[in-house]
Amino acid sequence: MSSLELAVYGTSASLIANTIVYPLDLAKTVIQTQLEPASDSESQSKSAATIKSQSKEQQYYESALDCILKIAKKDGPLALYQGLSSSLIGGAIQSFSYFYWYSFVRQSYAQLKKRRQNGKHTTGNGTIEELLLGIIAASIGQFFTSPVSVIATKQQTEPLENTTILQTAKNIIKEDGITGFWRGLKVSLVLTINPSITYASYERLKKVLFKGRAVLLPHENFVLGVLSKMLATLITQPLIIAKAMLQKSHKFGTFQSCLAYLVKHEGIAALWKGLGSQLSKGVLVQGFIFMFKEQLFFYFRLIAKLLREQNKRKLI
Repeated sequence: MSSLELAVYGTSASLIANTIVYPLDLAKTVIQTQLEPASDSESQSKSAATIKSQSKEQQYYESALDCILKIAKKDGPLALYQGLSSSLIGGAIQSFSYFYWYSFVRQSYAQLKKRRQNGKHTTGNGTIEELLLGIIAASIGQFFTSPVSVIATKQQTEPLENTTILQTAKNIIKEDGITGFWRGLKVSLVLTINPSITYASYERLKKVLFKGRAVLLPHENFVLGVLSKMLATLITQPLIIAKAMLQKSHKFGTFQSCLAYLVKHEGIAALWKGLGSQLSKGVLVQGFIFMFKEQLFFYFRLIAKLLREQNKRKLI
């Protein structure tokens, strides 16, 4: 497949997958960006029970399920889809960009290896090579996807009346200027290791578990997607939280300050808060993407074949 074809199939699969699990994505963002309500000095003079009681009054959530139920109860079921449009747009741009640049970089590297070996058949890429190729592709894509990511995070964590894409964009420009659309870009670039770990793990697991098979069944692709995404998420969760916190507010200047604040005020375990919802969302989306991408590729090619045969009959 060409880079464009891979990007189209990957983006289509991403749109379907992200729509299915969006309420979980919303809950994940809200949980990751919420902070303890009491200041450091106040928390020293108040009991844990008092702080917990205050947290509930200020709509702090203990889990993804708790968040989903409370939001639905307070604002209705449709509130679970606030920011869906910008999230899907961002997801489509991110997925298209990553799949396009990943396949482009991978194919370019393969051609370079072939030229260096005087046209001889080259072996597959090693794990380190796959990681580096993924990082390069994701880094290029971040410059295009960061603005939509910032808008989506703002929409998911702001009141409903302020969640139109245009209004959110205006607020960002008013607060930070045009550069506000690239808040958290540094940590985003560091996070490019996440998809690279995911896809490198996928390729490696595919070779190990399904050696010699070019096409896998949907459930096999789903399992590989789940395993590869779990590994990537466990490694990069602290950076994922820092990115969401930076995109939400001006309270923190760098992702290092976000992590330091969480460790100081909420303990080191806070670096992995929302891990359950992050894993659930990421794992399901990645599994669905790998599953749907292969099926979309099959059906699109089947439709194209049928159309060609129909045109041939008309010519005869």
